Amino acid sequence: MRAWVWARGALVIWGFVIGGLTVCSVWGQSQSSQSGSPLVDLSFNSGGGGIDGGLVEQIVPQPDGKILICGNFTQYGGMQKSYIARLNEDGTLDNSFSAGVGYWVRTMSLQSDGKIVIGGFFNNVEGQSRNLIARLNADGSLDYSFNPGTGASGTLGTAITGNPSPFVFYTALQPDGKVLLTGNFTNYNGVVRNGIARLNTNGTLDVTFNVGGGLNGGSWGRSILVQSNSQIILTGWFTSYNGQGFNRMVRINSNGSADTGFNPYFGDLTAVYTCVQLTNGQYIVAGHCENTSNYFTNEIARLNNNGSYDMTFVGSANDKVETIRLQADGKIVMSGYFSLADHVGVSSVARLNADGTLDRSFFANFDNYVWYTSVLPSGKILFGGGFYTVDGISRSGIARLNPGPTLLSPQRSGNSYNVSIATVSDASYTLQYKTSVSQPAWSNASSTIGDGTIQILSDTNATNNARLYRLQTQ
Repeated sequence: MRAWVWARGALVIWGFVIGGLTVCSVWGQSQSSQSGSPLVDLSFNSGGGGIDGGLVEQIVPQPDGKILICGNFTQYGGMQKSYIARLNEDGTLDNSFSAGVGYWVRTMSLQSDGKIVIGGFFNNVEGQSRNLIARLNADGSLDYSFNPGTGASGTLGTAITGNPSPFVFYTALQPDGKVLLTGNFTNYNGVVRNGIARLNTNGTLDVTFNVGGGLNGGSWGRSILVQSNSQIILTGWFTSYNGQGFNRMVRINSNGSADTGFNPYFGDLTAVYTCVQLTNGQYIVAGHCENTSNYFTNEIARLNNNGSYDMTFVGSANDKVETIRLQADGKIVMSGYFSLADHVGVSSVARLNADGTLDRSFFANFDNYVWYTSVLPSGKILFGGGFYTVDGISRSGIARLNPGPTLLSPQRSGNSYNVSIATVSDASYTLQYKTSVSQPAWSNASSTIGDGTIQILSDTNATNNARLYRLQTQ
């Protein structure tokens, strides 16, 4: 018999070895010291880095391991870095990157040539007029070859928890290099484009992408997902697109027309903040709901390809979900303002299994909201937001977490108790044991350094007496 439970801290395996039969379960032990944090990657940002307040709004990992961050901040690690910065892989500041952006950067898109499209509240870069949209060279300098003219301007008005100022909230790149942008604006370089536009690679408006009336007044777009078939998912607060009724989400064809065969409904006083597509064509969507109807009340849902709800998905949160990302194993990492996920106490982040149930092997205590999530190829996860500590460890605005160990069939063989672990590169793992609950100290049985493969930790002195095991990770 084996049961798995998680509760804030080091992973602990009850291993009662009784006459050749191993009966085991797992519980969590609360940790308060830095070395006891089960998930915080202590090799990242360990030298007192982080922002000076405000928030990290987006994180974009580069192929070389460096990390772009943007948001509403003016310093990183005590150094002047306003609204955008680049970090080395260990979280230290990359001083070779310097950008002179005049105000808050809300979004970034990294091109294959290393240039960076940015959007936000700003109206100048390096003293040059750039209204809400610009492109930087790889070193952070302004790319003059990307000329948006008068850029994005005008305002659709306020929306649910909205802001009346014009801004670009989200950008996305198509495979052909064209740039999609959405947010609170009514025109681009003098041409009407309510809340959504597509740009050519030189920053001019792509007039072949005809959005017509775009989004309705009093609302704006929040996120863009470019599908492999060239269709575009747009989410936000809107209730219509080009004069047709679409409630918070619309699927747009490559020419700007709406796919009328896809029209999910989320009800009133709702917003869809984020969307990912699964390999089977379904979508995971999340955001916020302030209504009392039966629509979207769990803040997260899974939709079928036609927009209908997949009722087999049981995921839930009790407050805003700002970002969701998929791991390679199909698990769902979400972040936001919530304190419950799947009706279990969490702290602004959670990881769900594919069916929406909470993955209890993943817990970290953030002291404030988490805005953005980025899953790295290594399996480690970057989080950005308005927090200051994680598990009591100073991590201002950005933190990197290990994904947590995956245990595979703990079992006893003869006098050996073995635990198979799906490891993460450079993380350390130690199998420890006690002979009773009342025993004050744990003893080390075996240790290893992760390399991304499945490894086995063993206690070769297991006997027929009861032992308790825990797996410490760092």
